[in-house]
Amino acid sequence: MSGLLSTAISGLQASQHALRTAGHNISNAKTAGYTRQEVHYVTNGPQKLGTAGYLGHGVSTQSIERVVNEFVTAQVRLDTSAFQQLDKFSTNISKIDKLFADSSTGLSGGLQSFFSALQNGADDPSALPARQLIVTQAQSLAARFNQLQDRLTTVEASVTRETSAIADQISTLAQTIASLNKNIGEQTTSSTGAGPNDLLDQRDEALRKLSELVSVQVVSQDGRELNVFIGNGQPLVLGNAANSLSVRDGGQIYINGNKPENITHQLTGGQLGGVLTFREDVLHPAMNELGRIAVVISDAFNDMQSQGLDLDGDYGQPIFRDINDKSLTYERVVHGNNAQPNDRMISLKINDPSQLTASDYRFDIVPGTSNYTVVRTGDNMVVSQGLLQGSYPAEISFDGITVTLESGSFQGGDTFMLQPTRQSAGHIQSVISRPQDLAFASPIRTLADSHNSGNGIISAGEVLTTKDVNGNTLPAFSVAGQLSPPLVVRFTSPYTYDVLDNTDPANPVHLNPPIREQVFVPGKDNQVFTSDPGETRITGNGARLGLPAGRQSSPLALPANNGYPVEQYTLVTTDPISGAQSNRVVTTTANASAAQTAAMLNSLPGVSANAFTSANITDMQIGAGDFAAQTAQLVINGEALLDFSDSLMPDPAVSMTAFNDYLAQQVNGNSNLQALGIRAVSGSNAITGAPELRLVASSGVDINISMSGAPGSSLGVNDGMGNPSVALSGAGEHISVGGRVDLVLAEGVKMRTAPTDSQIFGNSAAADFAQSSFTGYQISIKGQPQAGDTFTIGFNTNASNDNRNALKLVGLEDAKLIGDGSLSLGAGYSRLVEVVASQSHLASVNAAASKSMLEQTQNLRDSISGVNLDEEAANLIRFEQMYNANARVISVARDLFDALLQAV
Repeated sequence: MSGLLSTAISGLQASQHALRTAGHNISNAKTAGYTRQEVHYVTNGPQKLGTAGYLGHGVSTQSIERVVNEFVTAQVRLDTSAFQQLDKFSTNISKIDKLFADSSTGLSGGLQSFFSALQNGADDPSALPARQLIVTQAQSLAARFNQLQDRLTTVEASVTRETSAIADQISTLAQTIASLNKNIGEQTTSSTGAGPNDLLDQRDEALRKLSELVSVQVVSQDGRELNVFIGNGQPLVLGNAANSLSVRDGGQIYINGNKPENITHQLTGGQLGGVLTFREDVLHPAMNELGRIAVVISDAFNDMQSQGLDLDGDYGQPIFRDINDKSLTYERVVHGNNAQPNDRMISLKINDPSQLTASDYRFDIVPGTSNYTVVRTGDNMVVSQGLLQGSYPAEISFDGITVTLESGSFQGGDTFMLQPTRQSAGHIQSVISRPQDLAFASPIRTLADSHNSGNGIISAGEVLTTKDVNGNTLPAFSVAGQLSPPLVVRFTSPYTYDVLDNTDPANPVHLNPPIREQVFVPGKDNQVFTSDPGETRITGNGARLGLPAGRQSSPLALPANNGYPVEQYTLVTTDPISGAQSNRVVTTTANASAAQTAAMLNSLPGVSANAFTSANITDMQIGAGDFAAQTAQLVINGEALLDFSDSLMPDPAVSMTAFNDYLAQQVNGNSNLQALGIRAVSGSNAITGAPELRLVASSGVDINISMSGAPGSSLGVNDGMGNPSVALSGAGEHISVGGRVDLVLAEGVKMRTAPTDSQIFGNSAAADFAQSSFTGYQISIKGQPQAGDTFTIGFNTNASNDNRNALKLVGLEDAKLIGDGSLSLGAGYSRLVEVVASQSHLASVNAAASKSMLEQTQNLRDSISGVNLDEEAANLIRFEQMYNANARVISVARDLFDALLQAV
């Protein structure tokens, strides 16, 4: 009887456990994170009945376990983290999407109104009301930038607060999980490993909530405790110990273990990942891009304004605040947590807004060294690296900006964040208040002389910039109310011209460096000046230029020598991006003409050589007998000029001026001399007034001069550049006049000579060996001028109705000013709006898709682990029947026991 009773009691106990478990499931059907539990049974050991075999002995409750699939639970955490990140990202990006796209808050309307006002002002440049509207619209545009920056700053502050709140929640959940680890470890049965199911559910739910905040990696330690890692494996929970997160340094996230570590850029997933992705990939780039547009507008308009004249006849003053205001250069640098003393002074200046990127930069000095690297955070590219020499100030330039380490204890381990444009939209200010100060006129006025015999046409003139490469005012614009100096373009032939200083119109003089014997091509626009701010000019000014040391008495059949020595020229070219240098070397030959030397130099990239030769024939004496006997002759480069068969040839004894006129006609009418570029002008010496014949070879060939006649015949030759004359007798003496070479070197090209003191170019080590040839303005001449035609370039006085600079201001609307000449102002902002809008739309779509995936995974989890009330109700009935059946067995056992007692 006892066996039957114990068997029934075991079944009754098993039924009670099943009923209690079902009731527990039903009670927690709506409890968040609850996992359905099941009772698992095992038969008790049987009783041996001799040869009859074994008799069953009831049932035992082996375990009460959760119905859980760990892979599905992990997938729920992954999908939860992904959805929360996308949802939070979508929510935040929609804020600035609406901000940029709305016409009442965005920038497009402000730009359109500003440029419309500029166009009206350009149409009537002297009208003060139109000018006043431009001033008002400039103020409105700056205010629009400021408002956008304020809104973005507010969003940034909100993101920082949200980041801090999420970090606190993560820290709290980490502590909760650590506590649950401890309790679960203490309550887990050591023999069977059975754990407290409800605590396990609470831990899983805490992990799920944690995955809503950040992506986590969960690793089981010993079957009882779980370790939780975030980022790139940083431990958040290890057993019953938890680390915390903190937010500092303007939104940077640190994990506070033995040594706090910045893990901002390692965190992904969850709400924190969504907030950080929004901040790093959308908000900050949008602030940088908006700031870049503000910088470009400010610089472009200020630069163009400085190139014009206002109504008072003064050069224009800035419309907007200077982008390199000293205080702004310091605000663009964010100092890291660097070692004491806190004395480092570092500034950031914008050199070329067109080269700006919409990225920040990280400037690091390698710990324990003086090596530095500059990394562009937008694409993690190293844009500059090198070695700090330890002497300050030191400059580092890249991407259109210059970082200046001014002073302080810079040392290994220092780090700085460079933000060229982050706050620039908030810094732009309109600083112009008087409508009269708008510089609508151009300071350049050109004029063709009314007595010109050719049909040459000079352009109105265009100002390129008023600043040199170092930001200093160019000499041409350095004096208010004038062009310094005024210039005159004088044509020396239909194909050559000089540019002269016209400060004294009665006596124009060469510039320093001179622009002389420039080649003019009829039928096309010939630009007179350079457009390269870094271009330099080397003027042929050596000791051997022009005439050699003296006359030569070799037979006339032999070639004359100009006496020029062998020299070596090294052209050094520096790459503007990499800084790498390359050398090219040319070596002249003895007695090489200027044309030959120029041809060698012109073969080199970045070098333009202009050769010409000049010679004046003075004090010509021809004996009367020689002239009458027709034995006298003047030979220029092998061409005899005296034609005694010409009855119109003047007698030099009668009039040397008329004779020189005749010689000039002979030279200019000789096709062989024309082919050599040799021309002649009859004139008089500027000092003595004596008649002279001026010869110029625009090609740079040597001018060979000889005279034959009786010993009493003679002439003087000088090079027309102020060197003393050389006297030649008519008894077989001749001379070869060497030419000059003027060089123009492009930016980044320098020349050195060997020997250093070149007999052709002068001392290449001298500070003024190569001088800037950039004037800051440009004019062009077309048509066909004639020798003697002149064109003046001067200051534009009484320019109230001139709108040339106003039209250039209007033209900035379509000018490609952003991204190294790829985008206009409007296109730059439109791209910003488009990028944010497309990201916002994509985020919305991705969030919806991710939500659907999460719901599917959650439904799968619920189908496995969730409580089904219908199923549990059926279980109640089944377990109740099992309970009643076991109770009936007990009742039968009792009846049998009673019957046995009665039988006894």
